[in-house]
Amino acid sequence: MRVKYHFLPKQQVTFCKINDSGEEALHIMNETGFRAIPVLAEDEKKFMGIIYKVDLLEKKCNSGLEKLSTEHMLEDSSAFIFEKDSFFRAFYVIRRLPFLAVLNDYNEFVGILTHSNIFDVIEDSFGMRTGGYILTIATQDCKGTIKELGTLLKAFNIGGLFTLDNGDQYIRRVIVNITDELNEKKIKKLIEKIERKGFRVSHVDYI
Repeated sequence: MRVKYHFLPKQQVTFCKINDSGEEALHIMNETGFRAIPVLAEDEKKFMGIIYKVDLLEKKCNSGLEKLSTEHMLEDSSAFIFEKDSFFRAFYVIRRLPFLAVLNDYNEFVGILTHSNIFDVIEDSFGMRTGGYILTIATQDCKGTIKELGTLLKAFNIGGLFTLDNGDQYIRRVIVNITDELNEKKIKKLIEKIERKGFRVSHVDYI
């Protein structure tokens, strides 16, 4: 899964340029409500870094912003990822940042990857967009578990599947989204079928 399918394109991104004044950058953030925005070179192609509203406000209180350009308040110039990169790399890089700049093969700025983009992917993995029953199934972490569970659920439409506790020696939770319309009797029968095979359904949600 690549970054290129899950980021906010440049046309939808609020940014400022390297020679903009601090006052201009602060005005942009006051107007849009953003706490941080990317800073681009004057040609609007090269990513230069991130500017933060808190830094602008602090500087304004101390010495004023009129004579300062955004160049003097840049941070996180390495906060970028390439659109061809694996999406999962973003999990490790974005933790302390408000977003990551996304660059193309020519090192040109093409958009940003936000925490919201990452949550959208996680939400889709859970099957939140399709609705249905979400079963939390506890099982021992051993080979063939997912295959056996798949056999038990082969008659149903699976909208999403997610595993937790990876690496735990004793137990793993498998989150399964079943999109079929099931009444209370059918879902109870399904749970009994699953638990007869040694699994434990610890929680059921309907979305």
